[in-house]
Amino acid sequence: MDGTTINAVKLDVALQGGGAHGAFTWGVLDRLLADESIDITAISGASAGAMNAVVAASGLAVGGRDGARRSLASFWEAVNRGARQLAPFIAVFDAFPKWTSATASWLNLISGAQLSLTPHPQNGRPAQMLLEEIVRDHVDFAALRRPDAPRIFISATNARSGAARIFRNDDVTLEAVIASACLPLAFPAVEIEGEDYWDGGYSANPPLVQLVQESGNHDLVLVTVNPINRRRTPSSPDRIPDRISELTFNQTLTKDIRAIALLKAELDGRPPVCGVPFIQSIANLRLHEIQNEIAMREFDPKSKMFPSWSLLTDLHGLGSDTAAEWLAAHRASLGVTGTARLEERYL
Repeated sequence: MDGTTINAVKLDVALQGGGAHGAFTWGVLDRLLADESIDITAISGASAGAMNAVVAASGLAVGGRDGARRSLASFWEAVNRGARQLAPFIAVFDAFPKWTSATASWLNLISGAQLSLTPHPQNGRPAQMLLEEIVRDHVDFAALRRPDAPRIFISATNARSGAARIFRNDDVTLEAVIASACLPLAFPAVEIEGEDYWDGGYSANPPLVQLVQESGNHDLVLVTVNPINRRRTPSSPDRIPDRISELTFNQTLTKDIRAIALLKAELDGRPPVCGVPFIQSIANLRLHEIQNEIAMREFDPKSKMFPSWSLLTDLHGLGSDTAAEWLAAHRASLGVTGTARLEERYL
């Protein structure tokens, strides 16, 4: 993996899932990869976060940071082309230069029709096959197995047991990536080694424990997409499921963050822990978060399933700007201290 700087801070990034809203994460990664003072050497992700993770890691392994940026841009362009191929009405949204109430109204109208016409997961198989083709075109799985490739941790959920399975470089396959983004009401389950798997967001969104324990780095940047708080409780039948989905996909992240934060608080100020690698990793952890909760609340949750180019570019710009602001405020803290506001956000 080339394109690194000798004195760059080695960084882990953990990428939350969020469908088409993962374009926000694309923007964040694009900005981080452009910064030569940062060296991303380990990435975890679930669902759309897993897609971003494997595309970025493959790009880094093959073409360095510039290669990763090109791969991410090409991947999201292909996602939009594929979506327009399957659902031509998505092009309607591109008539609006910014995300507006008019766009949201169109979205609610069209998504309602789609949901009523496609009640069975098997109807999502054509879209799933198209996504397989896009991932195959943008990820060099052999390159991910090279010793110098970034470490990868992506999650999928065992549909039978509910347990998380974490795929690492040696066993990350096309099927594993597709399983990580397999929403059970939208797509048929993905079978791997005789077991059916659903979206990784249900069990590890994104994987944190394995990343902290195995990466060898101390700085971890969590990139979150889904709002934790909403201004008001939804009351309509078309809005309640959206919020239930957000709560479900945030729950595993909140649980893991709380456990890490409480353990780290318990360890602060104590002598170093010897002989317990995970405990030592938590004690040394410097946790950061890049998020824009206020802005992300303005995007209709249903738009996660409709990746128009105007939506993707708006989110990419928002992610890039948010990361730039975060770097301006916290670059000096990398390698020194954590900056995440855990008490304010998760505890």
